[in-house]
Amino acid sequence: MKEKIHPYKQYENTHLWELINSAIEDLITNQDIELTTRKEYVIGYLCKVINSDLNEDYAN
Repeated sequence: MKEKIHPYKQYENTHLWELINSAIEDLITNQDIELTTRKEYVIGYLCKVINSDLNEDYAN
């Protein structure tokens, strides 16, 4: 099976990715959320937003 590519590859294998992935897994396991979008897109988007915000804070 061919691996599906997503636009957030740059965030994979980062500590932030692992933290968000773990939190999402907990929420799914506890049945607090149900994902209808590929998890890589959810995690990647959150990494992008958090990373962007952190970079903006350091620039100020």
